[in-house]
Amino acid sequence: MANYEKYRVKVLEKAFLLLAQFKEVGISLSVKDLSESLGYNKTSTLRLIRNLEEFAYLERVEGTQRYKLGFGIYCLGQLAESYEFIRKVARPFLNELCDLCEETVHLAVLKNGQALYIDKIESQNKALRIISAVGTSLPCHSSGLGKVLLSALDDDQLDRVIEEWGFQKFTENTIVDESRLLEELTKIREQGYGTDNEEIEYGLKCVAAPIFDKQGKVVAAVSVSGPKERMDHNFDMYIQAVKKAAWHISENLVVPSN
Repeated sequence: MANYEKYRVKVLEKAFLLLAQFKEVGISLSVKDLSESLGYNKTSTLRLIRNLEEFAYLERVEGTQRYKLGFGIYCLGQLAESYEFIRKVARPFLNELCDLCEETVHLAVLKNGQALYIDKIESQNKALRIISAVGTSLPCHSSGLGKVLLSALDDDQLDRVIEEWGFQKFTENTIVDESRLLEELTKIREQGYGTDNEEIEYGLKCVAAPIFDKQGKVVAAVSVSGPKERMDHNFDMYIQAVKKAAWHISENLVVPSN
């Protein structure tokens, strides 16, 4: 069974987080901007930039020392276009959810057995700094989003995910065996939402709900994450808010034909 940490490549994580700083179309950033926002030293930041330039994922703005996303990212984006319609439909409801809950909101899909972030909004009022970025993935068994996405799989599909990724333990609350996971997935199907109670990180709690297409298939999940002490204060409100947001997204979701 796969060990999640075993396959982590720190330099790739740093490169992905660097690319994630270019969150708006047309934005350009300097080495100083990037090093300060990420907490990397300038030498390491410049080394990452040079490698990303080589593959056309970044390019220098002519006549300046600033950088913008390159054509290589555009090409990859075309491959990822199938997720864009979900993100566009969901965005206004994600904003409403973030404003209401004043906590970090994520949108994710199931990709290669993990929960892939396709959108993220952090509250400007009292945001918890959660180490996540659009385009990165997290293990399903230890996250609210992931468990919601797993709850839609049939037995064979679920077996393949477990065989590939296993049950890495992150905290004392992490689910580390199949029977416990199956119980959790049954509960999610019955109640219409899933939770993460400090299962991937101590002090972090979240609630997530499934998003359905017009055929009733789960195509994504939405979540609210925040410090346990704040989430516990009014957890029922967060549950209802996330379920309502997921319902609105599902109602407005029309999957384009291929």
